[in-house]
Amino acid sequence: MCMGPICNVMPLIHRIEDLQFVCFALIFGVMAFQSRRNATIRYVWCSYLLAVAVAVVDFSVAQPLSLFANCLILTILSLRYAVLAAGMASFTGKARRLAMVCFGAVAVACCMLGLGKAGISAAVVRALYYILLTVQLLLICTILVRSRERSTRVPRWLLAALFLLSAAYRVNQMAFALSDKGPFNIWLRDQGLFLNSTILGCLLPFTIVWMMNARDHTILLKQSLVDPLTNLLNRRGLADAANRELARYARQRKDFAVAVGDIDHFKALNDTYGHSFGDEVLVTTAKLLRDQLRQTDIVARTGGEEFLLLLPHTREDEMVPVLERLRVLLEQQTMKTESGSEAGITLSIGVTNTCGRTGLSWTELQKEADAALYQAKEQGRNRIVRAASAS
Repeated sequence: MCMGPICNVMPLIHRIEDLQFVCFALIFGVMAFQSRRNATIRYVWCSYLLAVAVAVVDFSVAQPLSLFANCLILTILSLRYAVLAAGMASFTGKARRLAMVCFGAVAVACCMLGLGKAGISAAVVRALYYILLTVQLLLICTILVRSRERSTRVPRWLLAALFLLSAAYRVNQMAFALSDKGPFNIWLRDQGLFLNSTILGCLLPFTIVWMMNARDHTILLKQSLVDPLTNLLNRRGLADAANRELARYARQRKDFAVAVGDIDHFKALNDTYGHSFGDEVLVTTAKLLRDQLRQTDIVARTGGEEFLLLLPHTREDEMVPVLERLRVLLEQQTMKTESGSEAGITLSIGVTNTCGRTGLSWTELQKEADAALYQAKEQGRNRIVRAASAS
């Protein structure tokens, strides 16, 4: 016997769940049309189309459902979970083999459609299906938590928790299929249905959208802070890093150096060999600077052929040897042009240091390094000049 007021609205809960599937299928369908290159959205859309197929079967077949109809619904659900697993694997870029295991479970579910005619009891058949669905949901949880992407960590773990709760619901269904159908078990089943259909059914798609938006937000933020050609910080990203370093300097009084480097005769390289060669020069210079410096050092492209280096925890007597090594390495670089000839790269550098001074601003340090760079060019280029204030 069914207990509690919730039992009287179970058909209504089913219909609300079916309506949710239709609405979310439409929403993700529009999103998939607008973002045709986003494989994750396409997988999620397909999963909700399969959920709509479940709703159609549930609505069109006479109640109570026959064993075959029930198994057909569970088989479609298994395919839906496999498609969701593929979508999560596509999003994280990992665990594709786990997604393939989920599709293998679909093949098992299809084979199980005929078990009812083989003389196996309906309760055992349903319990086997619920075990299969539980395994698939746990695999989706594993796919989500295996990713190490920081920007999507919170929505990914929430999504994994929702799938884990859904797996617990399937375990509850399995226990009910094998139980004595007592009042408490019926009540527990109905509460699980309410939780899975209303709460999880609503939260799941919104969490998926949140997860995808979290990554998009991080990508847009990175694009606003990073130069697309060299993948170094741009002026905006450099300003944020510089303000953090100045705040650290104010607390700890550990000197840092600021150097401005400019590729010599870059306009002539562009005019002689073309802009594509100029881009290669910029990329090569950026890679050398980034590879040869410490991870804590900051390298930015602040202009056409101008680079800025911020070297934390670097004293005045340490900065010139570091920069001289970079200048020599770059001077030794030879690049082949489209005509087959070779061209060299040299760098003029102006550098300054905090030197224990107080009340410094980022603008002042940049002006000092720029003035030293101007002197380096005046003195014949391909050299390092230290700012007078850092001597």
